[in-house]
Amino acid sequence: MFNYPFHSMSTMVRISIDHELYANDLMSVFKLFQLIENTCSRFRKDSELSVLNKQIGEEQPVSKELFSILKKALQFYHETDGLFNPGILKAIETNGYSKSIEHIREHRINISVLAPTAVKVQPLVLHENKQSITLFTKIDLGGIAKGWVIDRAAELLEKNGYGFINVGGDIRIFGTLPHPLNIGIEDPFDQTKMISSIQAENGAVATSTTMKRRWLVKGEWKHHLIDPRTGLPSESPIVSATVTAPTALEADVLAKTILLSGKEHGLSIAAKKGCQVVLIDQDGEVLKGGI
Repeated sequence: MFNYPFHSMSTMVRISIDHELYANDLMSVFKLFQLIENTCSRFRKDSELSVLNKQIGEEQPVSKELFSILKKALQFYHETDGLFNPGILKAIETNGYSKSIEHIREHRINISVLAPTAVKVQPLVLHENKQSITLFTKIDLGGIAKGWVIDRAAELLEKNGYGFINVGGDIRIFGTLPHPLNIGIEDPFDQTKMISSIQAENGAVATSTTMKRRWLVKGEWKHHLIDPRTGLPSESPIVSATVTAPTALEADVLAKTILLSGKEHGLSIAAKKGCQVVLIDQDGEVLKGGI
């Protein structure tokens, strides 16, 4: 396999493919990642999303890429009864995640602690015929935008052969692999060790964890997985959820939803979706479910 790593979206992207790629083949993938980062990053003041977040309550035209991502976000908001909610940006910032993760990870953050507020409002409406949207609250698209761009990159790469693309541990397979991938799952309490594994021969695998994007506020650990029911970082006993799904976007949403749902409900969701799932709880116990 030929390997092509590069950095994007505050993480490492690794392409593994059976054929050698040339500059033009890779350039289309690089440009795609750059486009979505410029479109959806909440840390760039001039990104399309940042500009949109200043237009609450006003109908605004958006690019076809942002419209596609927002359409998926709203779909999963309804499918999960609001447990997946992109309208959590205010809650994320209130809890200290106001800078890119490399600037706050494992650091002490000095902020005023505000009373948490549940995120109950529908985040947006779509105006299909105009390719425009109206926001009702500030939104964050980090995870779902990453899944969206991984899937589009896989479509481009499949024209050149088979393999997989790994973006910060989220993997999308493209083409027909000669044998299934055996993907190791990190011990969330010791990232130098693998605690379990999951197999996939097509589709995607994504992990959601409360142990990587963390920071301290007044002596208390916070993390980026906000529970919209409370407006606070999730207190689920699950600290890591790894799932399979047909697409990286679906896998990302499903992993977050299952983690927030807890053990029993999370395993039930996996069974209904027909996906594999590996859960690790706060005591280090490994639970497997799904197909």
